[in-house]
Amino acid sequence: MRFDKTIYKNEVVFVINESFVDDILACEIIKDIPKNKKIGIDMRNVQSVNSSILIELLLNNKIKLFNLQSELLSYFSIILKDGFLKSFINHSDFSENKRELVKRHFLIA
Repeated sequence: MRFDKTIYKNEVVFVINESFVDDILACEIIKDIPKNKKIGIDMRNVQSVNSSILIELLLNNKIKLFNLQSELLSYFSIILKDGFLKSFINHSDFSENKRELVKRHFLIA
């Protein structure tokens, strides 16, 4: 299985088991998204992303990410909303909605 899905009381967490996220994997996740629940994706195993669908979900704040590799965190911060990627350090922070990483700005010199 390319990802695992865990349903909690008010949230759903997807743990991606692949090192690469593409549009096919993003479509599989989209079809499993329930309504009226907070959606989180655990990115601890992901090394790279090439998915316009995932980018669109992030731009529309449909999902939150946590356990991001530093390279992916930098990548998303540069390409999304001028640094307005909302992500969390770990699952605990995601569940409790605290210590959210927001508004990071990178300058290229």
